[in-house]
Amino acid sequence: MWTFRTNPKFQILKNLQEHESHITPKNPPSKLNETTNAHKPTYISTYTPIAEKRKIIRTDEVSTALTSYHHSDRAPSFNGTISTDSNFLSPYHKYWETNCSSVLLKEWSSINEINNLMDKNRVGGSLPVPTDESFLNFTQNCSSFRKARKYPEQPNSKEEEAYPLAYIIVTHKEVAQVERLLRAIYQPQNVYCIHPDKKSSEIFHNALRSLASCFENVFIVSKVLSVQYAGFTRLQADVNCMSDLLQTQVQWKYVMNLCGQDFPLKTNLEIVRQLKAYNGHNDITGILPPPFIKPRTQGHFESNANGKIVRGRGLKKPPPHNFTIYFGSAYYAATRSYVNYVITDQRAVDLLKWSEDTWSPDEHYWVTLQRYPGVPGGYPYGTVDSNVRLVKWKDLIKHPPCIGKYVRSVCVFGVGYLAYLLSQPHLFANKFHYSFDPVALQCLEEMLDYRQRYPQTIHQYVPQFPVTNLVWQNHTTYL
Repeated sequence: MWTFRTNPKFQILKNLQEHESHITPKNPPSKLNETTNAHKPTYISTYTPIAEKRKIIRTDEVSTALTSYHHSDRAPSFNGTISTDSNFLSPYHKYWETNCSSVLLKEWSSINEINNLMDKNRVGGSLPVPTDESFLNFTQNCSSFRKARKYPEQPNSKEEEAYPLAYIIVTHKEVAQVERLLRAIYQPQNVYCIHPDKKSSEIFHNALRSLASCFENVFIVSKVLSVQYAGFTRLQADVNCMSDLLQTQVQWKYVMNLCGQDFPLKTNLEIVRQLKAYNGHNDITGILPPPFIKPRTQGHFESNANGKIVRGRGLKKPPPHNFTIYFGSAYYAATRSYVNYVITDQRAVDLLKWSEDTWSPDEHYWVTLQRYPGVPGGYPYGTVDSNVRLVKWKDLIKHPPCIGKYVRSVCVFGVGYLAYLLSQPHLFANKFHYSFDPVALQCLEEMLDYRQRYPQTIHQYVPQFPVTNLVWQNHTTYL
């Protein structure tokens, strides 16, 4: 059994400090290679054979199934093997012969067998991913592509149709993983703005534009920037997409921003119900900056010859309009009214301008606005209780130790971590690497497919969903 500390302030400070502490689970299933940080399982020879494929209704019967099962306790158990009519079975992505139900039951013999299978297929430590060139070819015939990938053409339910969502995806590599993310969150009533990094290869840009061109509700941002780590362009990329999203005909309710290595833990219906439970608030959390964070906004920062953000000379003037600077997550679920405020209110525009020469401004801009009096969907106090996105930092003990590998102190999830992820209320998780563990993505797809068909089964995994006890949810939101 895991033992965690529960003080929220302690958790976020541990997160921010990013010291190199090493955490090892009790009775770990495998060891972490100290040289490569690659997950090297201890393999067990016994393995539960793949169960017979379950019989599932046809795609065109999903709406009927949702209606008939929605108020019923009857649903087949999650079998864990993919059906021939699964919404995610694809000629473009390799299917790994695995039983995901055993993964979610944390049967380590099966998990180790899966890791063994993947390791046998690695080349130079990585698994093959469909190339950008191949995806450019796949999307030349949009009708065939959408049909093969079973992109839905109608909303899954009236509830979802009446509650369209917007997404921002900022990405820089591997169209195959971006497409897999898009397919997992795609609904025809939603709208999607994709921001590719201007520095990415020409073939990446061409393949991504070809993918977007296959949908009326997916588009490339009108102004593409060279996105710089910890730089202002990372924030501006979101703002550019927000501006474009407001100009679409879709009257979306909330926008969520993602990166190419995110993946959903919830179906579209589950996301809609959680956002409704926010009661008009934004899920944008943060606190007053600790002492070691304050210099980020006190001095001038600029890009050097190597493209790194470095401290310049002198001190900045205080922020405009008596803004109190907060520090928090760069990822959010924001109402349409909040986004309109960001784009049109002069105070928000002035704060954006002031943030141009700060370090990692996306980690203070959104939450500083969120705490400002009168901002739509705002909340005046510092909080750390968010359920938009789960990230396992190396020194954050709120979550179990990483089963996968660490990259820049962030866990890249492997299949052994899925049972924990799916027990959590968060809408998305980060990070996943297609080239490291595609089975983790495959098992999430199979679970999403199952829960889309049988919506009531969410409570088998997260009994208290949607979440209704976040500190800010019952506050009187600003109009």
